[in-house]
Amino acid sequence: MSKALVIGYLAKVSAANVNASHTEGNVVVTKKVTLPDGSTIPYISGQAIRRMLRDRLEELGYPLSEPFAQVSGQEVTPPVRPWEFIDEDLFGYLDPSGGRRRTSPVRVSAAVGLFPFQGDRDLGTRSFERFGQAMAAGGNMFETELYANLFKGTILVELDRVGKWRSRYELIQPSSKEKESDREKEEKNRDEQKKHELQGNALVRIQDLSPPLRGFLAELIPQEKQRRLQTLLEALNLLWGGGRTARMLADLSPKFFAYARLRVKHPVFLEAMVAHYEDGRYLLDQVPLKNALERFAPYRERVIFGVEPGIFGNEEEIRQALQPYGEVLSVHHALKKAQEDVSQLWNGSSS
Repeated sequence: MSKALVIGYLAKVSAANVNASHTEGNVVVTKKVTLPDGSTIPYISGQAIRRMLRDRLEELGYPLSEPFAQVSGQEVTPPVRPWEFIDEDLFGYLDPSGGRRRTSPVRVSAAVGLFPFQGDRDLGTRSFERFGQAMAAGGNMFETELYANLFKGTILVELDRVGKWRSRYELIQPSSKEKESDREKEEKNRDEQKKHELQGNALVRIQDLSPPLRGFLAELIPQEKQRRLQTLLEALNLLWGGGRTARMLADLSPKFFAYARLRVKHPVFLEAMVAHYEDGRYLLDQVPLKNALERFAPYRERVIFGVEPGIFGNEEEIRQALQPYGEVLSVHHALKKAQEDVSQLWNGSSS
């Protein structure tokens, strides 16, 4: 039975600061991590990647939960309707007013640069002359750190949790009564109220849990779960965003794409994507990828690769090295194949 989908990808950034850290004086600093040798590499936080994926999901037709959240001071209470809002289902939620919480079944890594930060900065100015003052009045100058880099990222999807929610912990408010019998009675009533709310929804199935588990399980029909994951793949295909897009627009869609359906949950591609730069071209090292695929050979059920033409100087070598493990296509066609593979999930043939 398939337990996880794992996606590894490489995104090319030509000149940008996608995810800034903070400001030092008049310098906007990029997020960086320090290596053991003291050099630094830029990264884009997993939170930023998740934000971009949410935005693309909304553009692809799914309503998000945020407009329906209740804000009181610093507290944001989500609507807790994951059957209705794809972001609550895939990315989870936390209700600060009670015990309802959902851990994201879609795990997202930071996108980490493969090459050290070189210290480049973009100089910006704002002349007061443009605001009706004399040129002698001067203006504001600021700098923004920027980079050209190749970023690696990984997404892991827990298939046994997508479109599936337990009433206790995830859907209903826990009782605050002191006596256990009183708590259980109140929570049973809340279970029944939530069941009644869901029973008219054609996309949701309800199943009572057997002791010692309490409450019920609500689950989307297979077709809706498939559609949500297919849309998530399309969101990755359309990925862009971050800060300063008005003047540093960056395309973060994959230029290399690796998809694996596994019988275990493991981010198999997370440390397997390595590249170097030679004669003005990126060269992808196939050895770490092959080692990772060999290591997880007993757990692989389907593997698909996508390589964007014209990005890698050793494109033909990549295709030949990875062909024994799965289809090697263009990124666009690989994503389509992955979406086709998702359409087989939860129908008895693959999960």
